[in-house]
Amino acid sequence: PHRRVIHFSMRRLPRLAPFRGRRCRRGLCSVVTQQIQRFCEKPQRGITLAEMVSVGQATDMQKALTQNAQMLHKELPVRLARRINELQKMPYGLSEMAPVQKVRGWYVRSFNDLISMREPQTMEEEQAFTACLEKILKRHSSVVPTMAQGIMMLKEQMGDDAVRKCPFLQDFLDRFYLSRIGVRMLLSQHVALHEPAEGFIGILGESVCPGDEAEAAVAHATHVCEARYGCCPTVEIRGDVKERIPYVPGHLHHMLHELLKNAMRAVVETHAPHLRPNGYHHSAEDASDGLPPIDITIAAGQSDFHIRIADQGGGIPRSQIANIWNYMYTTAERPKEQDLEIKGGIRNAPMAGFGYGLPLSKLYARYFGGDIDIVSMDGYGTHAYLYLSRIGNTKEPLPN
Repeated sequence: PHRRVIHFSMRRLPRLAPFRGRRCRRGLCSVVTQQIQRFCEKPQRGITLAEMVSVGQATDMQKALTQNAQMLHKELPVRLARRINELQKMPYGLSEMAPVQKVRGWYVRSFNDLISMREPQTMEEEQAFTACLEKILKRHSSVVPTMAQGIMMLKEQMGDDAVRKCPFLQDFLDRFYLSRIGVRMLLSQHVALHEPAEGFIGILGESVCPGDEAEAAVAHATHVCEARYGCCPTVEIRGDVKERIPYVPGHLHHMLHELLKNAMRAVVETHAPHLRPNGYHHSAEDASDGLPPIDITIAAGQSDFHIRIADQGGGIPRSQIANIWNYMYTTAERPKEQDLEIKGGIRNAPMAGFGYGLPLSKLYARYFGGDIDIVSMDGYGTHAYLYLSRIGNTKEPLPN
């Protein structure tokens, strides 16, 4: 029976509906696990942002797209295989939890989709491969909230402190989400190159203005804060607000939005504790009177671009600073379970409560060679520093 399955090739495996029962999982082990292990042993190749840009600037675009598709055809299965291997070996019974099995099933189906296709050689094959990448992007769109459900189930079983102090879990989630950022960057970049837009190379903006992105993030975060509390502190933006850098606007917006949400919540809950979420006020302007403003300072350095978000939201106790980078750690009220099924991306996300905002934002910054630091004065406020590396030949940070 094994020889017949192997003879039929991996093209037939997606029909087997993996990970829906013990018998099915055992049946797949003899075939899929061998392929996964083989790809796990292959080295990953870090892609530089300069390489991504060069594809979109090629004179022979179809040739460049085909060559890029060939690279992705080799690279993506290796990255997916490593994450599948980790997902099926997690301790504390986490691998057997339904949300984690669902995520693992998505990864296996995507792995099978990729290795069942021949390496693109023609325009038609490259287009078919791109359609496969679009399908994978859509399939993996809910990975973050689904994994969060699995971790929340583990916390219910083991308790908050046990999960938060587990070094394995923190390291695993860092590797898993950093890999996801890289995979989605490669997928999205290749797909977007087929629909050129002015000022963009794929999803990479050639001349992104952090000042403009900060204004957009302020408007977005203000809307979320007012919907939650009925008021919001004002935000002042100063410094090198007109400077421009090449960057992915969506990533920058995500990081700024998360940092601003934290700052706004801290200010409101410190200086207007009588306000209740979703409470009634005559106007947002009236309710915001007396709230100290939040300051955003932008500085264009030679090697890095710096953005500081300073609030007077009471600060963070020194004993709690290390916890802010832990997944699922939050001082906010936990959102309803159905809120984990976020549709439409971060624009429909709640104000706070997941505990994923800061850890994921730090990974987004590090993917492009930057970082996020938090400096807090307990009893006064917090300064969040976002460092953006000027895009060059820095390779992706690839998790093992």
